[in-house]
Amino acid sequence: MTVSASPDVSGELPLKDALAFAERIRPSLIEEQASVEARTTYSPERHQEFRDAGLYKLLIPRLYGGYAYDMPSFLKVMGSIARGCMSTGWCLTLGASHALLVASLWPKEVQDEIFADGHVVIPSTARPGGPALRNDDRTWTLNTTHPYSSGSPYSTHYLGQAFEMGDDGKPRGQVFFIAPRDRYEILDDWGRTLGLKGSGSNTIVFRDARLPEGYVLEKTMQVDLKTSSTSPGFELHGNPMHLAPGQGFFGLDLATVFIGGAFGALDEYERLLHERKTAGDAGRAPAARLYDPDYQRWYGLASVRLNSAQAIVNDAAERWMEICARAASGGEPFTTKEDMMINMMCREATRLAWSTVEETIYRTAGSSASVNGERMERAYRDLSQAWGHVNMIIEDTMARAWSTLELGVS
Repeated sequence: MTVSASPDVSGELPLKDALAFAERIRPSLIEEQASVEARTTYSPERHQEFRDAGLYKLLIPRLYGGYAYDMPSFLKVMGSIARGCMSTGWCLTLGASHALLVASLWPKEVQDEIFADGHVVIPSTARPGGPALRNDDRTWTLNTTHPYSSGSPYSTHYLGQAFEMGDDGKPRGQVFFIAPRDRYEILDDWGRTLGLKGSGSNTIVFRDARLPEGYVLEKTMQVDLKTSSTSPGFELHGNPMHLAPGQGFFGLDLATVFIGGAFGALDEYERLLHERKTAGDAGRAPAARLYDPDYQRWYGLASVRLNSAQAIVNDAAERWMEICARAASGGEPFTTKEDMMINMMCREATRLAWSTVEETIYRTAGSSASVNGERMERAYRDLSQAWGHVNMIIEDTMARAWSTLELGVS
């Protein structure tokens, strides 16, 4: 029986149906990995399938025809996609997730335009890409460049940072903007990295691009959002998720895709147990790995460690939801300290997953599993590429910042 991820008669997409869809297509995601890398993103046919299945709508508010999934549910679906193809999961997740930020921060009149047809794909990067100039006609002009814009090939909009320039030509602060697809160019410059070659992380460029005044939020940084007990999105949609800042949300996204990719490596390891033999050693001839005590132990340890990494992310997502609910009910707003802790928890989950793949799964899979084009070889490249992401590099800075807040020191 074919499992559909199409909305039911009520217009909803039950989580069980979305998860069943992700599991059903996993074999084809695995088969397409080489072509995804060659294309540097998933195919137009796969994009349409994701669109028909409603995966781009998971975090879009119901007001605009979306499904308004809670964070744990969204992450489960994206992690399941990444388990089949990490590049596809990375591209899809980072294209689909930023709808939450737009629905949280921009006023209704802008959201009405952005979500007009109920479909958006919005890549984003946090680093400012260049200057933004305010014009006399209530518009802004952008001349900016934004590399590593994962999810860009099928994007409908871009969400980015720029420097607001003063009359003296010097930066006055940062602005956060949302731009429609017809305002920017997508460079054909992705696919040269070691891994995640199919993640669609192209460079986006704005050349004398004009944006309406309402599309630009002044003195706003997505990695340093100052939350309160309200927001434009919370007032409009009544969803507590629109009261969250950005660091924890960002960490949840990345960790989910990473752990999904690690589970994909474990799936391949299990296949190798069934199909390959041990190397043999002095006094012992090669034998089926499946019945070898060492391989059984390695598989068990890898499984429990990846499940532990997943449990950390699951807990972090639940905490994220609980803090949002507290803020919505009149309690303390989502604090920077809490946001940092969730981000740091996700990083530790990623560390556990990476060490499991590097030290156990890849080390004992055998050199033949690392031949070009093998699933294990690709999994290792993708995971190593993600391990070098900037979110991993900032751990010391964030840990120090969190400690100063927790301990009350400067």
